[in-house]
Amino acid sequence: MTAGARRKPEQVRLERLLRLIAALIDTPRFLSIEEIHARVGVARGADSAGYPENRLAAKRAFHRDMNELADAEIPVISGPVPGQERETLGYRIRKQDYSLPEMDFEADELAALHRAATAVRFDGVSGPEALWKLGGRVGEATEAELAAVPAHPALADLFQAVTEQRVAGFAYGGRHRAVEPWTLAFDQGHWYVAGHDRGREDRRTFRVDRIEGRVELGSPGGFHQPEGPAGWISLQPWKFGAAPPVTAMLKVDPEQAVWATRRLGQAPSTRESDGSAVFEVVVRSPAAFRSVVLEFLEHAEILGPPELRADMVAWLEGLSR
Repeated sequence: MTAGARRKPEQVRLERLLRLIAALIDTPRFLSIEEIHARVGVARGADSAGYPENRLAAKRAFHRDMNELADAEIPVISGPVPGQERETLGYRIRKQDYSLPEMDFEADELAALHRAATAVRFDGVSGPEALWKLGGRVGEATEAELAAVPAHPALADLFQAVTEQRVAGFAYGGRHRAVEPWTLAFDQGHWYVAGHDRGREDRRTFRVDRIEGRVELGSPGGFHQPEGPAGWISLQPWKFGAAPPVTAMLKVDPEQAVWATRRLGQAPSTRESDGSAVFEVVVRSPAAFRSVVLEFLEHAEILGPPELRADMVAWLEGLSR
C-alpha cells in the first residue's frame, strides 16, 4: 500500500474480527457485549478498526461479526456474565475449542526448528516468536542468517488473488494490467507473479516490486486456474551440481500436489489411490534437494533412492546436535 493510501473496508473489517477473536479467547469468563466493545476498541474514522461510538450501531456491527464467526465455524459459546444484578448473556471462546492441540515436540525437534527459524528471515515475520508458542527456544540458533526474504505491500493482495481466483489489476511499466494470477514465486531475491495477461492475451510474469501503486482485486472465482504447471518454473538448484545425477522419488500429500507441480516445474509421474502425487525428480545436488523437500514440511516424503533418504535423516539429526 502506498503512503497515505486508505485501507480497504475488508481489511478494516478483518482487523476488527481478529481483535474480537482475541478478546473472546483471552478471558476465563463470559464477557458482556459492552465489555467486548471496550476490549475491541472504538473506530476512529473509516480507516480504523473497532466498533462505532454509537451504542446501537456498535451492537448491530457486533452481531454481524458474530454471524461471520459462525459462518467460519469459529466456536463462540454463550452463557451468563457473572456478577450482574440481572441475567446478562455473554460470550467467549474456549482455548481448547479454538487452538491447535499441543504439538508436544521433543527437545531435539524444537532445536531443529530453532535453527531453521533463525536461518531465514522474512521481513515483518518473527520466526523466534512463533517458537515460544511451540514450546520455547531449545538449542542454539544459527551463527549467521542464511537468507532474508523481502516482503512487499502487494503480496497480501496477490496471494488473495491467487487463492480466491480473483483478477488482479495493477500498473506495471506505465500501463494498466488485468492479470489472472496463477502463482506467486520467490526466486533469486525477488517475488514474481505469473499468470494470464488479459490485455496481451498471453502468459506473462511480473516482478512484484515493480508493481506501481495498489493492486485492485476482482470478484472471487473470476477465472479458472490451470491444472498443470502454472507457467512459472523457478530456479531449480537441485538440478545443478558435480554429483552424478540420481532420480529421486518424492511423494507429496494430495493437498500440496498442485503446489508441488508448480514448484518442481513438472507433472507427477504417478498418482496413488489417496490422491498423493509421486514425482520423479532428477537430482544432482542433494543439499539443494533437501531444501525443496523441506518447503513441504510433513506433507512430503522421499521414497528413494535410499541414499537420499539417509542424507535427509542425517542432516535433520545434525541440526539437533
